[in-house]
Amino acid sequence: MMTYPEVYGRLNFESAVLVFLKKNGDVRLMLGTRNMNTIRLDHGYQGKSLGGHDNRCNIGNGNIAIFDLIIGDARAFHIDRLVSIEFHGVISTKEELDNLIDYFADFKENYEKNKPMTLDMEMLD
Repeated sequence: MMTYPEVYGRLNFESAVLVFLKKNGDVRLMLGTRNMNTIRLDHGYQGKSLGGHDNRCNIGNGNIAIFDLIIGDARAFHIDRLVSIEFHGVISTKEELDNLIDYFADFKENYEKNKPMTLDMEMLD
């Protein structure tokens, strides 16, 4: 599994499909990034939203703030509860973003049909 610095560093530039475990054991799928240029393509400037989460997220507590490109708001996930992450490079045009959103919709539909949507931490090992 990737480390906090690796994931955080790549998310500053790239967009990714993430699967992670929420505190309550539910599986959450997200299309996200920390790249402000990518976020701006659909959601305008969101530095305040992401910055608010950054104030509570750091390597010390294991939480990474990220902007959810589908819901249009900042969220956070814990690096130890990351089930999978699939990076899709730097998204710099609206067309690239729209294609990635379509890909994510298909990925999410398939995942929800074929994978458990609740896990516990022991299942991640």
